[in-house]
Amino acid sequence: TTITTIGYGEIKPLSTAGRLFTIFLAFTGIGSLFYTLGVVMEYLVSVRLADPMGRRRMERRIGELTGHVVVAGLGRVGRQAAIELHAAGTPFVVVDPSEPAVRHATEHGYLALLGDATEDEVLRRAGIARARGLIVTTANDATNMYVVLSARVLNPDLYIVTRAADESGVTKLARAGANRAVSPYAIGGHRLAHLMLSPAVVDFFETALRRGNDALNIEDLALSADSPSLGKTLASLDIRRATGATVLAILRDGNPLVSPPGELTLAAGDHLLALGTGDQLRRLEKLIGR
Repeated sequence: TTITTIGYGEIKPLSTAGRLFTIFLAFTGIGSLFYTLGVVMEYLVSVRLADPMGRRRMERRIGELTGHVVVAGLGRVGRQAAIELHAAGTPFVVVDPSEPAVRHATEHGYLALLGDATEDEVLRRAGIARARGLIVTTANDATNMYVVLSARVLNPDLYIVTRAADESGVTKLARAGANRAVSPYAIGGHRLAHLMLSPAVVDFFETALRRGNDALNIEDLALSADSPSLGKTLASLDIRRATGATVLAILRDGNPLVSPPGELTLAAGDHLLALGTGDQLRRLEKLIGR
């Protein structure tokens, strides 16, 4: 038969020895084919098992990141945080001990590591020493505290935001080294009440705070030590006319100054909370030298 690569039949009559050789050749050819296919499949399977979900390639990409955010946990809260970071174009790495969670992350185009974020080595692989922020989202305060403690030791300058499963855990997590500890239940309750009392205000701020929304946004713009705006007053910068953005407040030493006066002189470390479209805020960034 043609599958054996020897044709439909004999071109000329063969002796018994010739026919035996032809039979041997046919079975050898088929055997070689299946052996080759088996070797190829074994190689592909071994590669897949050795590097499931392309983890080596993933870790190489993570190794190139700097100034990124690490998201510990990809449950319901973690997924929403990842959506917001992705919409904002902020580079981030998801760390989760669950295979399905990591698969979900990679399917959505996120960088992800399979591992327990309470382990220092896993945090190192996520580039915690080069990261600018950490979001901890698990539903267990003890786990969150371990992650916060480990991350704070590995990167003392890291900005850490963590979920507090219980209101009583907020203070403890702050003591452990978190810059912010929030309870989703408290936030949810506040939001429900505000939606009842001032729905238009809530809608406005939700629109302004939604990342990826170019129509309206609120940005926190920090003035660096080499900003060309240092020593200048708001009136001299004429931000509204020059950029179209509006400065809602200035944070100085953690204290907010709402509707700052025009004679206020800007200093290094000031944070401008500005409202505007994407283009307006980008012009403001350029004006202050970010």
